[in-house]
Amino acid sequence: VLCTINIDDCESNPCENGATCEDGVADYTCTCPAPILGGITWGGKNCSIKLSGCFDHNCQNNAVCIPVYEEEIHSYSCKCQPGYYGPDCSIPTTFSFSSSGYIIYELEVSNRSKWSTEEDAAHVAVRFRTTLPNMFLLYRGDEKSYLILELYNGLLHAIFNNSNTSSVLVIDEHKVDDGHWYKAEVTLNSYLALTLYHDGCNNGTCSYRERLGSAYDARLQESFTKVHIGGLPQDALLDNTRSKQNFTGCLEDLLIDSNIVLPEFTTDDQSYDLTLGCNKTDWCNSNPCHHGSQCIDRWINYKCDCARPYTGPTCLEEYTSWTFFLEDIPSFANFTITQHVGDSLNISAFIRTLKPDGLVLQISNSTLDYLSIYLKSGQINVKVLSTTLSFKEYFSNGKKHLINISIMKGVVKLNGVKFTEEIELLPSLSALAEDTVLVGGLPPGGDIEQWGGYFKGCLQDVRINGHRLEFSSFNSKDDDAYVVSASNVTRNCVSDDVCQSSPCKNNGTCTVTWNDFTCKCSVNFTGPTCEEPVWCQQRPCPLESTCKDFPGGYTCLVNATFKEESLVIFTSNISSEHHLASVSLDFRTRDTDAVLLEASKDLDYISIVIQNGQLLITLPSGNSVEGISFDSKTIISNGLWHRVEIMMKTSTDMAPQWTVSLDNGHNMALQGNTGSLSFLAEDTAITLAKNYTGCLGQVSIGGFYLPFADQLFSQQFIKKEQVSMELGCKGADVCGDGPCQHGGECQDLFNSFRCTCPAGWEGVHCELNIDDCKSSPCDHGFCYDLENDYWCNCSSGYTGKNCDINIDDCQHHHCLNGGSCLDGVNSYTCLCLASYTGAYCECEININDCEPNPCLNGGACQDLVNNYKCICNASFSGVRCEKSNAALAFPFPLLGVAVPVSCGILLLFIIVGIFMVLTARKRRQSEGTYSPSQQEVAGARLEMDSVLKVPPEERLI
Repeated sequence: VLCTINIDDCESNPCENGATCEDGVADYTCTCPAPILGGITWGGKNCSIKLSGCFDHNCQNNAVCIPVYEEEIHSYSCKCQPGYYGPDCSIPTTFSFSSSGYIIYELEVSNRSKWSTEEDAAHVAVRFRTTLPNMFLLYRGDEKSYLILELYNGLLHAIFNNSNTSSVLVIDEHKVDDGHWYKAEVTLNSYLALTLYHDGCNNGTCSYRERLGSAYDARLQESFTKVHIGGLPQDALLDNTRSKQNFTGCLEDLLIDSNIVLPEFTTDDQSYDLTLGCNKTDWCNSNPCHHGSQCIDRWINYKCDCARPYTGPTCLEEYTSWTFFLEDIPSFANFTITQHVGDSLNISAFIRTLKPDGLVLQISNSTLDYLSIYLKSGQINVKVLSTTLSFKEYFSNGKKHLINISIMKGVVKLNGVKFTEEIELLPSLSALAEDTVLVGGLPPGGDIEQWGGYFKGCLQDVRINGHRLEFSSFNSKDDDAYVVSASNVTRNCVSDDVCQSSPCKNNGTCTVTWNDFTCKCSVNFTGPTCEEPVWCQQRPCPLESTCKDFPGGYTCLVNATFKEESLVIFTSNISSEHHLASVSLDFRTRDTDAVLLEASKDLDYISIVIQNGQLLITLPSGNSVEGISFDSKTIISNGLWHRVEIMMKTSTDMAPQWTVSLDNGHNMALQGNTGSLSFLAEDTAITLAKNYTGCLGQVSIGGFYLPFADQLFSQQFIKKEQVSMELGCKGADVCGDGPCQHGGECQDLFNSFRCTCPAGWEGVHCELNIDDCKSSPCDHGFCYDLENDYWCNCSSGYTGKNCDINIDDCQHHHCLNGGSCLDGVNSYTCLCLASYTGAYCECEININDCEPNPCLNGGACQDLVNNYKCICNASFSGVRCEKSNAALAFPFPLLGVAVPVSCGILLLFIIVGIFMVLTARKRRQSEGTYSPSQQEVAGARLEMDSVLKVPPEERLI
């Protein structure tokens, strides 16, 4: 026997209460289920013991109590929350600094002469919280040999250095300067390891490590016994850090080589400016920074990163604007660069102007102008040496714009948008000391016209590589990179007094609107300068028309009515300079085929017709046989007003694109090539309403109306001929002859009518009597149609308007002897009591009254007519044998009666017995002989069965 099989000690399921069993060698281990909050915790060898150590624990500060069961003794341990320490978690570990505080922690020198790779030589763990991106947390060592844990640019860094080697680790997945708590850990042996515990890390841990190399001497360094926490009193040590700043924020749970640092037990010579606990004000919660500026929490205060052009502690102030070329007086500002400002250029400013051309900024040296920024046709142009770039965005609209031009490594961008045209790579630019920056113009003698003249408008918050150009030497700072001299530059953004020249005519009122003006005209004048008369104010049009002003005149708009033989012809009185790029027409008709508008000249023509009740538009081209067309696909011959609009999308002479809109619906692009409508301005006859019955409303071509009312004005279409046209929209008097019969009401629907019929009539003329029986209203009968009514001839047994009511035949029933009546259809049925029968319950039935067994205590029931009789045994009496006779009282002694009666009965039995013996002897003597005489005397034997019950007698009623 080799004894190689391990017996499964878990086979007997020794672990209880859901515990997991793990087999061992001649043993097993039970892993008890994790405790549920507020539930039972199990322990012991088999997880069968209810642990009670936490029933009366002393764990403080929300610590978790863990019950313990050892050597049959119940106890507990406390798992502390972050920031607390001790057996009962009552000792706080949290402390804070405000930029100048620190703790100097001294460790005892270990007896180990060499740090093992398996056992940490130096270990630091801490939880921290801050909102500042640059500062160190711990410095362990001296000036030459040190281990640093710090924040730099919001990222966690670990730095190790000694005479043999150095190493830097950075955890760049997450910034840790957002004011939340983070835990960091640094370990130093043959490796340098840095760990950040964060929910965003993989499995909650971000960790980096680096081997220090063979040159690294792992001997214990005495300098590492001194640890500076939060601050360094010596600048030489601070220079070894990247952050160069002491810690501001909160620390807790600080472990140095597994030794916890308890702040409340530090002495005065160990610490400086230390505060127990962590009190943090959320400075940015109240949004103190205005105008969309960003609030930066600096732990002990806040700072506003103001959106341009705002400034001040809370961004309520605004940088001063400066006005150039005010009242057309030449102005400029001259700056001298005093120091080198970088190898690339970034120029930004707020600009506001209405002048489309002018020099904004120019940088030059002693030999040439190497950068010029100017406006041309309202667009920013950038000239770098001999190359000019033009950006398409329009800036000369009087609004304030931020321009940001960057030139880096030969690439030019405006407001972050790269110049996209193909150019040769520009050379790198660099503004050097003694170079000149000119803003808004050039000094006298300069060729300003090549740049479009002086810049006219306002500039604000002008910056070159982050340095602001201050146009007043009074506001210049000592560290500014520029020295200013300005000429005719005005503080604040000021407008010219453009109303000084009285531009508004005819008593119009002028109002300045920043380098521009508006005129409030009197009633009879209009236009930008109140020079155009308001013709419609004089009411020149007929009463039925509407007057509409247009530049240089007016038109009288009125609807017109046409009959089939009517038409109207217009010709143009419009200058050929006008670009006719649209046609619009309002119409109302019931015609299914008619001409709304047509015109032609040579190979060009336009046709808007109604065909089969649908709108058809044709626009052939002089260069194309096919042209283009549009079919509405919807019926428009319904007597309602419709509007069709045709518009040119582009104005190219070769192939303009056209769109059609019907009833202000979606614009449909017409596919194909066509010419323009310019031929309509060349004395072309334009015919309206040919073979058309209906109304036309506003008709316009290129924005010029074709007026139906008589008038004469230049720059419009003139009515050349009309036939039977009537002003106003009037349909035929379709209701005049009273087409609706039987009192129907006629409704005029424009050249059509609709009859609203009275009840009971239908049809176009209300000539048809509605069949009121069509819906089969009679449920049980035949329907006869009447005028707006019907009559039901009901079947037998039914009544009501619709023969839906069953007549109650029980109202006069003949049911006797208490019978109830059940109604039927034209009949009824009598429901009789149990003792009666017949159609009317007239016959009586004798029922078996003994059927329910009314007799008690074994009594026999005898049925009678409508009654019964109980025959009781000797012990009971009563109608139903319900009375017991044993309880009756006797008036004499029972013993005196019982003795004589018993003797009498005994004597009677003796006499009967003697008689039976004598009879038997006598019978034996006569056996074996036949005696006819005896048979005659005795008679033949006949047995008769007893009749138990006589059948009841039948009675005939």
